Amino acid sequence: MIKRALCIAVLIVSAGCKTSGPVIAVIPRTCGTPLWESEHAGAAAVARTRGMGIYWNAPMQEDDVQRQISLVESVRKRGFAGLIVSPVETLPMRTPIQRVLGLGRPVVVVGTELGIPPAPNLGYVLNDEVAGGQMAARRLGSILHEHGSIAILGINPQLTGNITRERSLENTLASEFPGIHVFARRFGFSTVPQDQQVAESLLHEVSSIDAIVALSLTSTRGAYYAIEEFGKEGAIKLVGFDQDLLPPIRTGGIDSVVSQNTYQMGKIAMEMMSRKLQGIAANSEETVPPVLLTQENIDSPEIQQILNLSWWNSR
Repeated sequence: MIKRALCIAVLIVSAGCKTSGPVIAVIPRTCGTPLWESEHAGAAAVARTRGMGIYWNAPMQEDDVQRQISLVESVRKRGFAGLIVSPVETLPMRTPIQRVLGLGRPVVVVGTELGIPPAPNLGYVLNDEVAGGQMAARRLGSILHEHGSIAILGINPQLTGNITRERSLENTLASEFPGIHVFARRFGFSTVPQDQQVAESLLHEVSSIDAIVALSLTSTRGAYYAIEEFGKEGAIKLVGFDQDLLPPIRTGGIDSVVSQNTYQMGKIAMEMMSRKLQGIAANSEETVPPVLLTQENIDSPEIQQILNLSWWNSR
């Protein structure tokens, strides 16, 4: 209910801003989380300086593909100048995005490849998933002293970025830390209770896991709740992906999180959109490196800028 209220409030404020310039529809996978509100802050920072408006809306849940498709369709119906979108799933979003492109309106895709090559009217702003997988593997190497058994949760074949980070993680472990063995792999779901149930089942079945790597926002939260319920905080190290649950990083309940710099990705996406609207030829694909959030750095100025949620007052 709180998340629904926040999404509605964000929509009203964003859509209601007075601007004489073009209005861009920005549609993340969901809203009300640090991962996507940081993108909003980055996009708003650029839009404000370029005289552009933002229509911000999103599904209430990360698995609501049909809702995201209907929001993309609204770009055509409501006459927005362009679209910035982070697809819930890759394949179902190709056709509605191609329809927007067919109208001659520019699209910038954030966070995952669609399998459609970049073009003058289509750009990508991507998280460096290879670097993220390497970062998680090297963190494991450090905290496990290069030896131990781990489980990988949250594998999602519907998102190319998720599979890339999982392969990078395993390749780096195999080449740099052969003493760390992947004991179990589990697919992820779109809700925290489902991912928590997966983690709890794993902990019931296996007693010799030293660490868990959770490849998504929901699997990170689900794994944390399961570890807490089993009283395994500290005994089982948790390395997560995609910032959402931040307080346990400060207390040590979560060892670390590989965080997409969605604030920077939002800025780059809006800058790319501005250039495309002006017909300026420029790079149509940019990759942004992630950062590792730890107990030691989470409150540093650099990390707090990345976690910026103040889209209404962003600089």
